[in-house]
Amino acid sequence: MKMASSRIKYLVIAAVIGVFGYFVLSQRDIDKHFSEIPGHVANFTAINIDGGKTTYQEQKGKVTLITLSASWCPACMAEIPMLKKLHQEYNSQGFKILMVSEDDNVKIAAKFKKKQELPWTVIHWNYDLMNNLGNPGVLPVTYLVNELDSIVQINSGIFDEGAMNRAIRKLLR
Repeated sequence: MKMASSRIKYLVIAAVIGVFGYFVLSQRDIDKHFSEIPGHVANFTAINIDGGKTTYQEQKGKVTLITLSASWCPACMAEIPMLKKLHQEYNSQGFKILMVSEDDNVKIAAKFKKKQELPWTVIHWNYDLMNNLGNPGVLPVTYLVNELDSIVQINSGIFDEGAMNRAIRKLLR
């Protein structure tokens, strides 16, 4: 009995180390997914799926989370509840989410926004915008941007909700 509980203890420790290692390595290898890792967000223009065109400068907040997403991406879908919590928690303090849809067309993106009841601005991707953001070859990607338009954090894959909350709170002070 004692030996079995020891084995379980070691298996749990090994699993925790494995998961932690995966997250560390996935973030360390982030540069593999980008043509160039951006440090700053330059203004860009894109189609607002609710109609017309918009710019980054019109949509940004004191703190902005730019998220690259698509309706066909399971990991992107998994982030939606966390994004909604962040929006609800921090929107009144100047935090904005700007979602960049990588769906094939604006119509699909608009359907996705309506079905998911997304309260933030969703824009459709274009080449200038994607080049500005380092043209990552992976989804989802999130960029946490401060009020000076400097990118302070990039996540490729599903972001860590706790770490994101801490980073946003720090920037909103």
